Amino acid sequence: MAAEQPPGVERDSDLHSRLETAYAAKPKDYVPRTKLMVDGRARFVNRLIDEASPYLLQHAHNPVDWHPWSQKTLEKAARLDRPIFLSVGYATCHWCHVMEEESFDNIEVAAVLNRYFVPVKVDREQMPALDHIFITATQLQQGHAGWPNSVFLLPDGRPFHTGTYFPRDAFLQVIGGIGPAWASGQRRDEIIAIADKLAIAIRDVTQMANAANVPLDDEVMARAVAALSANHNDLEGGFSLTQQFPQEGFLLFLLDHWRRTGDATALEILHTTVAAIVAGGIHDHAGGGFHRYTVDPNWRTPHFEKMLYNQALLGRVLVEMWEATRDPGYRRAALRTFAYVARDMTDADGAFFAAEDADSLDSDGEKVEGAFYVWTPEAVTVVAGDGAPEVLGLREPATIEAGAVIHFDPTGDIDLSVHDDLLETVRAARAARARPERDKKVIAGWNGLMIRAMAEGAHAFADPSLVQAAERAGKTIWDRLWDGEKLARFWAGGVVRGDGVLDDYAWLGLGYLALFDATGNAHWREKAIILADAMWVRFADDQGRLKMSAVDGPLGPVYDSADGALPSGESAALELLARLSHQVDTPQMDARARALRAALSGSLADQPLSRVNALVASRILDNGASTLHRTVGRGRVRVVMEPGRLVFDIAPGWHINAHSPGPDWLIGTSLGDVQADWPPGEAITADFSETPILVYSGRLEVEVSKVSGLVSLTIQTCSDTICLQPETVTFRLP
Repeated sequence: MAAEQPPGVERDSDLHSRLETAYAAKPKDYVPRTKLMVDGRARFVNRLIDEASPYLLQHAHNPVDWHPWSQKTLEKAARLDRPIFLSVGYATCHWCHVMEEESFDNIEVAAVLNRYFVPVKVDREQMPALDHIFITATQLQQGHAGWPNSVFLLPDGRPFHTGTYFPRDAFLQVIGGIGPAWASGQRRDEIIAIADKLAIAIRDVTQMANAANVPLDDEVMARAVAALSANHNDLEGGFSLTQQFPQEGFLLFLLDHWRRTGDATALEILHTTVAAIVAGGIHDHAGGGFHRYTVDPNWRTPHFEKMLYNQALLGRVLVEMWEATRDPGYRRAALRTFAYVARDMTDADGAFFAAEDADSLDSDGEKVEGAFYVWTPEAVTVVAGDGAPEVLGLREPATIEAGAVIHFDPTGDIDLSVHDDLLETVRAARAARARPERDKKVIAGWNGLMIRAMAEGAHAFADPSLVQAAERAGKTIWDRLWDGEKLARFWAGGVVRGDGVLDDYAWLGLGYLALFDATGNAHWREKAIILADAMWVRFADDQGRLKMSAVDGPLGPVYDSADGALPSGESAALELLARLSHQVDTPQMDARARALRAALSGSLADQPLSRVNALVASRILDNGASTLHRTVGRGRVRVVMEPGRLVFDIAPGWHINAHSPGPDWLIGTSLGDVQADWPPGEAITADFSETPILVYSGRLEVEVSKVSGLVSLTIQTCSDTICLQPETVTFRLP
């Protein structure tokens, strides 16, 4: 059966034939996502059939005559003199699915869109710079924003009307008003005037002028902590009294701040919030990992989609919380998160998938948000025994129609590990249900975030399996997405698509640098250096800032305006450059980092919470990292400080001076006033000394007295011909 022409438009016969051919070439297991079917085949097919993005492919059989975003599409809109209707979303977005089913898979709606507009679909995860422009437009015009993001544009790409999810009747009213108004010419002047004003406002946000270089001193950091303390929900944790997002950037900033200052307020906020996240329904207690956010302030009722970036960022938070407190509950939650990603979110070559959907089929075959995760007391009793509903919090009234969610009391003195067997029983039973769809897109930067989290977890927990998983992903991403000159954005279905954006380079570079810190294998650091260099060449402007994309948007160059659910590209780039500035011998990385910080410093000083990840990066630039695992000696020595043990891994051809090195003019390795069982060292003869020197080389483990609080390590790294400047680094122990 041939596909039908889309309603409201007469498609070119050659194009129509080509799209039918593309549909026919899909593999046998391909399932069109549409209710408009005849004899097992979709009635319609549009240009999105050629795309690799799972989100765009979800819309390939809508009767809407969708176009992908491109210069060619803008030229078509100008030629036809039609406005563009732009819909931006992503593959696991619940309300995107709702609007698709209600409106985009509806022939009446499609007829109006096709007649009066050039309809365009964008995957926000494929084109984050473009998404940033149009989500900013909606935020400015409506005061709030989200996805699906529904934006009406002039033919040149400038927005004039915005919204998010529209119910079908409301959407028909909007498009039935805008389309004919433009076509008749009656309100064009008014529409263009709105677009002019909105474009200026968007540029003010996305192309902010650089402020004067302002010092980012302790006062700025203290103001950030004070603001977080003022916003903290002291009863339930988090930074909201309504829906709760993990806000990992805030948590990682507070962890860094506590390690550097010992600020008790920071640690108290962390305890309250992270304990609530670990105990709450946002945590998938049966399968591991975390949902994206909760719709209530007590972390109980999740919006069920699972994003790779949340697993990565919360994984890092949990690793660092364990290092700060040695609370085994944080270690358990981190390892279960990594296990979930390895089991359910990893492809055959070790790369990590992007997300899992919130919706899945219930027992009646209907798609319902959370159906995979919820339980009735009766159902869980059948699979796990009479006491399971009480233990798992399932006797409490359900907060969503689909059912209740496993959760625990964060204020209780509970060891969740005692329930591991019960939770594994529930997970195994749940596996028989219809699983949510996975977005199997492999995004370069998101993989970098996960590689970093696993590498840091491997370092903290001495877990070789995490190193292996991180290295495997690191190799696969490099092989698939780096072409020798530039990085691609993503891989899906065997196809590489899109140019990498700033955050891809920065997040992946930080992932490779974490792999070097965890393994000592220099080729990982070399990859980080390659990405940092390419990042600067592709995205740097003449003011020291970095654009989101090498290709400008319809309103000109686009810059990150703030950190969000993820560290902004510029914040992450600053951290990558800052870390490399301590590990490479050339001054170039340091100069670039300082130029970028100077360009951002004015906005950081004015609004420190807008880019807390950049505040952490600024401290790294000035004083090095603050974690218990550290790379010093310009990258030649890796150090791990633990209660009772200090471990050095020293690169071949280099050594550090022994505790008592011999000549008085040499600086010996020492731990302040901490008692340590220092070995005597091995004697060597160096070109710069007439007397033998005692040194440590290779791997060295030193037992130290059990201490807490701040510990200072003084160390000098040398080769046979030169000695670097002595360094003093501090560690804050639990």
